[in-house]
Amino acid sequence: MSFHRFFLFFLVIILGATGCKKYDQNGSLVHLRTPEARLVGNWLSAEVTQVGTADTNLTDFMASSNLLLDATFAEDHSVIIVNVNEDITYEGLWEFNEDKSVLHLDELTFTKVTGPFYTDEDTVDQTAMAEMALSYLSGGQDCNDTIFFASGTNTVVTEEVMACYGSLTATGSNWVLSDGTLNYNGAVFSAGDVINDAMQEYIEGFIDDEMLDEACANALSADCISDIVSLTLSDYGANVEYVEILEPIVSGWDDPGLLQALSDQCGLDVELYEGTPAGLNDPTVLGLLADNVLLDLDCDGVDEQLDMVLTASYVTEVKVLDLYWELLELELDDLQAYQFREYDGETISDFNFLLRFEKED
Repeated sequence: MSFHRFFLFFLVIILGATGCKKYDQNGSLVHLRTPEARLVGNWLSAEVTQVGTADTNLTDFMASSNLLLDATFAEDHSVIIVNVNEDITYEGLWEFNEDKSVLHLDELTFTKVTGPFYTDEDTVDQTAMAEMALSYLSGGQDCNDTIFFASGTNTVVTEEVMACYGSLTATGSNWVLSDGTLNYNGAVFSAGDVINDAMQEYIEGFIDDEMLDEACANALSADCISDIVSLTLSDYGANVEYVEILEPIVSGWDDPGLLQALSDQCGLDVELYEGTPAGLNDPTVLGLLADNVLLDLDCDGVDEQLDMVLTASYVTEVKVLDLYWELLELELDDLQAYQFREYDGETISDFNFLLRFEKED
């Protein structure tokens, strides 16, 4: 047998012997480096896939849906892993098991900051209220698609705007408040507002009390209108008139003259809120809670008591993790492993993530 044939035969035997292993643990003529030597260096995650139910301990380590890990293994068996997206740094120790098939990441220590949490002036936890305010401003409730603030504040005046908007868009024959203000079903009407719903209820009440002719329920004669105007003034202190509106003042919510019309016709100096709050600490969220006394944040028909100035606080915890990686591949520039938590030296359990790293240096 020639030397070249002998060498090829020898090489096939080596490749055949190592090909059935997940990776070459002890070095060979192919790798020429031990697993320890291959591991040392900087690795960047190329893929992290959840394959099991992550417990609380592990989600402290991998909490991002778009996880990016930067791991540096040193010759002194120290390891630093940076969760790039969450800006969390873990520092600990690494060690192989006896047959180099499992990598133990021990004493992974990191600082975790949670919050913000919010308390009022009496140190009562109001975080839930801040979360409700965030949902309210984010359009998370059905009752607040359009939000108006009094200019320069976070005081909600949406109901007042809605009442005025009805008069600004009304056409045809309408009951209108002539002067002063009128409270009806929680809404406050001002001079010039259309008050058809209120007047319908008042007219029905006048007829039930036999103060008004029943015929006025079906046809508003001049005498009916005169009687209704007098009764409304005497019973409710409101000056009203029955008028014909031929053209609306504004065409709809997207009318560019809406804000000016609200000011001119109803005396409402307001701003339309069109933003999206960035989070609980958004100034608009905190301003909403501070500038409003009563507001139905969760749209259940019951106002929440607000008028609160909140203070943010954070909780800092130092935590320690103990993890294991079952190695599937450890080449010069490719590391693949299953991450798990429990290991008794022989069997592993509780798989959580499949990791693939590429070496940076």
